[in-house]
Amino acid sequence: MYETDVCVIGAGLSGLALGTALRSEGRDVMILEARDRAGGRVLSQKGYDLGPSWIWPHNHHMLALASRLGLRTFPQHASGRLVFEDANGAIRRDLDFATMGGALRIEGGLVRVTDALAKQLGSSLHLDHPVRRVSEDTAGVTLIGDDFEVRAACGVFALPLRLAAGLGVVVPDVPTWMAGHAKLIATYSAPFWRDSGLNGDAISHKGPLAEIHDASLADADVGALFGFAHPGATRNPEFRDAAIAQLTHLFGPMAATPHDVFVKDWSEDAATATPADRIPPAGHPAYRAIPSTERLIFAGSETSPVDGGFLEGALASAEAAHDSLGRRLA
Repeated sequence: MYETDVCVIGAGLSGLALGTALRSEGRDVMILEARDRAGGRVLSQKGYDLGPSWIWPHNHHMLALASRLGLRTFPQHASGRLVFEDANGAIRRDLDFATMGGALRIEGGLVRVTDALAKQLGSSLHLDHPVRRVSEDTAGVTLIGDDFEVRAACGVFALPLRLAAGLGVVVPDVPTWMAGHAKLIATYSAPFWRDSGLNGDAISHKGPLAEIHDASLADADVGALFGFAHPGATRNPEFRDAAIAQLTHLFGPMAATPHDVFVKDWSEDAATATPADRIPPAGHPAYRAIPSTERLIFAGSETSPVDGGFLEGALASAEAAHDSLGRRLA
């Protein structure tokens, strides 16, 4: 059995931020992650974000963290017109609007943030360590995995609440933001749509992609488009071909031959989603803090009353958990 002051379940942004803060204070901390990688819902491939992409100017926690890690931001491309596709496939290209104008992205992808935090954790971070059961008593918590057991003074759930519920903990049924969605990224030799006066944004009522944006990297030497798929769309074996055909319909024949295509269906990721997440909420839920017990604290992004479900909410929830632990471990 391992023993520690604090055991954090989940090495997403919230768990990593909390773990690095505790470790910097000299606390004995373990972070247990079910995946073979850190980052949680932050996932980048070749610099392209398959999870969250954007930081906003009011996201002071995220901007401060990026600055502290020495990472550079760049603005989401927003110059040009949006493409609109109605349910019958009819196209409009005369809408001078950018749905994500003002947003910022991290050069090299958001995974640079989580990778940097994971590196700071060193031996405190344990990948491929899924927790199967958590129990609490007056003296602490016990966390049990397939071939390990951890005893801690306090435990922190830094993961979606629906996953925490599967570990024997009583929590409300809270939807995990964007857990039912999938994302497709197609890369090209250049962002050719910009030459046509388009900004890469598209809204479609036909699909299979519902919302599309310019995903080109900071230097724009190559081009990329990404789209959020309608829930369940990727389970169609023809999804990839249909998505590329849709991009071609929206942006022209040059979209028909991407260099690379990346797809991530978060609803099929057992470390993110449950079957209940395949039906997304109608709107953004009003997330709230989940009361802690004597020894257990809830710190996933969906426990933050401000920016819950987003990157900023993950850092806010980590900060709140840190304060709560400080009172318990004083």
